[in-house]
Amino acid sequence: MDKNKVSWDILLKKVRRELTPDEQMELQKWLGEDERHRIYFERVRATWQADESTSSWESNLPKVMTRFDDYVEKERREHRRKIRNIYRYAACLLLVLAIGGGMLFFHQEEEQEVLEAKVSREILPGGNKAIILLADGKKVDVEWLVDSAQYKVEGVEVEKEGGKIRYVGKEQVALNYNTIMIPRGGEYQVELSDGTMVWLNSETQLRIPTTFVGKERRVYLSGEAYFAVAKNRDKPFIVETELGEVKVYGTEFNVKFYREEKKLKATLVEGNIGFRSEQIAELKIKPGYQLSLVEGANTPEIKQVKIYNEIAWKNRQFCFESERLESVMMMLQRWYNVEVDFVDPSLKDFKLSGTLNRYDKIETLLRFFEEGFDIKFLVENNTIKVMRK
Repeated sequence: MDKNKVSWDILLKKVRRELTPDEQMELQKWLGEDERHRIYFERVRATWQADESTSSWESNLPKVMTRFDDYVEKERREHRRKIRNIYRYAACLLLVLAIGGGMLFFHQEEEQEVLEAKVSREILPGGNKAIILLADGKKVDVEWLVDSAQYKVEGVEVEKEGGKIRYVGKEQVALNYNTIMIPRGGEYQVELSDGTMVWLNSETQLRIPTTFVGKERRVYLSGEAYFAVAKNRDKPFIVETELGEVKVYGTEFNVKFYREEKKLKATLVEGNIGFRSEQIAELKIKPGYQLSLVEGANTPEIKQVKIYNEIAWKNRQFCFESERLESVMMMLQRWYNVEVDFVDPSLKDFKLSGTLNRYDKIETLLRFFEEGFDIKFLVENNTIKVMRK
């Protein structure tokens, strides 16, 4: 294969997720021959997803690759035309059934139950998903990076197979920030420029400098993250949230602050941390203890907790004791990317206990709850309805 050429069908099948193993190897070989090939593939993917024309884009590759822009656009239009035709055919079929096939409606309830079961089976657990917002405003969706390639840009490396984003610590004077955004149904690991490891849970944003400059290491968190901080007595590590900041020198701890929950939780695994805010002077927390602060309160609560329960998400588990059903369903909502509707609002305060595999299909968890408690779940499309039996 010519250095600058690859089968158009292979590129198109890649964005359609239809490659065979042999075709995948051929694509990887081509991508590895020239950095421009990887950049061009990202353009191909963007072309397939986007609505705008690529006619204004410039290519440094030979004309054969420029012509591929038109080829992709043509195929994309054909693909979408077929989808629109499918909807038209479905609408016509429904009209025919409505006019001449009344007998079929007697089976509507039975068919609906089958459909609900099918939808439930398709609700799968989350996985490695993240978007990197670079300092220049560019967004990198790591899910769309070439599977086995290592992505590198501006001191950032992404090991997609290992689910890790690494900052290599380039020398710089000014602070340049990236934001790691984890969507619903996602998680990712980040290695900061100082060697600190961070595990990010679903619906989390972590704003970080590409390299720590100055007398402190400060990051900004919304969501939930577990930190294993590299020790540096001369440069404290600070996790800032809307309700206050956690200050450490080298330790492991979990911070959780989702805006909709209006509550911050900082749980210390080992080492020592301090918490402070505009209204609260710095408080020290011992290992095995958790600080909780409700939005609007002036006094936090510090209590001893079972560490494993608090960081179970990092260890691929759901683990809770006497947890409110509303809180449990929030965990499932974020991880499985579903909506939750409490048909009976009084069930929100129902207390549950259990340890479950975070990577099980959602119906496994729901059946577990139904068997042990007076609860019933109904899955409709992407919504879980919670009701009494």
